[in-house]
Amino acid sequence: MLMGAAVGYFGVMAIIWLVEGSLPSSHGGKEGIDWGMMALSIGVTLVGLVFAVLVHLILHEAGHLIAGLLTGYRFLSFRVFKFTLVKTEDGLRWKKFHIAGTGGQCILELPEDQDVETVPWFWYNAGGVLMNLIIMLLSIGLLRLLNPGVVGFALLAMLAFVGLFMAMMNGVPANIGGISNDGHNIWMLWRRPAERRYFLRSLQIAGQLSRGKRMSEMPEEWTEDRPITEKSSYLELTSRLTYMALLEDKGELDKARQVAEELMALGKKLPQLLQMEVANERVMLELMTINRQEVINVVWTKQVARYTEAGCKYSPIKCAVLYAYELLYNHDAEKAEGYKRQLEVHKNGYTMPGEALTALRLIESIEEKSLEKTK
Repeated sequence: MLMGAAVGYFGVMAIIWLVEGSLPSSHGGKEGIDWGMMALSIGVTLVGLVFAVLVHLILHEAGHLIAGLLTGYRFLSFRVFKFTLVKTEDGLRWKKFHIAGTGGQCILELPEDQDVETVPWFWYNAGGVLMNLIIMLLSIGLLRLLNPGVVGFALLAMLAFVGLFMAMMNGVPANIGGISNDGHNIWMLWRRPAERRYFLRSLQIAGQLSRGKRMSEMPEEWTEDRPITEKSSYLELTSRLTYMALLEDKGELDKARQVAEELMALGKKLPQLLQMEVANERVMLELMTINRQEVINVVWTKQVARYTEAGCKYSPIKCAVLYAYELLYNHDAEKAEGYKRQLEVHKNGYTMPGEALTALRLIESIEEKSLEKTK
């Protein structure tokens, strides 16, 4: 909070200096402080801040979209908060999706025959930051050229400040809680050209899942059985999760559980978001295979339970996880049936219908497992 306040203060001072050519004096005038005008200024500034954040969030994702389309990508989805515009076989449709820690996301795809050696990785990742910087510079330019008054000054000043802030937050390489920002993606793809294949495959897989294809229906070379280590990069870790999803879709649940154990063995070296993603599926896989109660009791924490419950609105696999937990662990058939109905009713409403098909297949396997235990 202190760092944020300091950055905010010096950011506003920098904007005033750029516009006025000097900083405000710390000495009050003879007439004293106009408290009414100060209150109005603070209120307008806060409104301007909210407005600027919304504008920059939308335009940041639009920057990814424009840069991607100009370099050979195809539109897949555009999300602001949980509202997502998705390209389907029936045209563009509004759906709901959310990833903890993110305010928006633009997903594009590359053709199936895209050569890994020529993947256009830079501009797609840099487009959002460039858009924030462009809006910041335009706002500063308008402040210097115009006399916009109190409201106009507040809006333009906040557009400039938020633009700088978002450009830094997204442009300076960082991986916080498992969320890799644009700068981190660019840094990793530049330093490790061999990992560009993971970037390419993730986009291609997302495109096929959005068309209703399951993992097992995609080319085998899109997924790799490559064990991870403590030195594995973020892209390698997410690729391993994709391989685990493939094993789940193929019904090779023992192998999938072993991959989940391999990932969780990294402990805190596994980014937090990925920890949550692996943990909830680990519970389902444990229940479906060797079913060690002591393992489930350790893995299924309150945090994992809350994460899974919140995510089942957008992720069909999490519905299958909750179905398995309620049916095979709590033996609450009625509550489990609720998650099954939720999945069946919304199976075409998910942003990745291919995942819904896998989840329905898993639920069938869970039902079979439950019947085996009652015999």
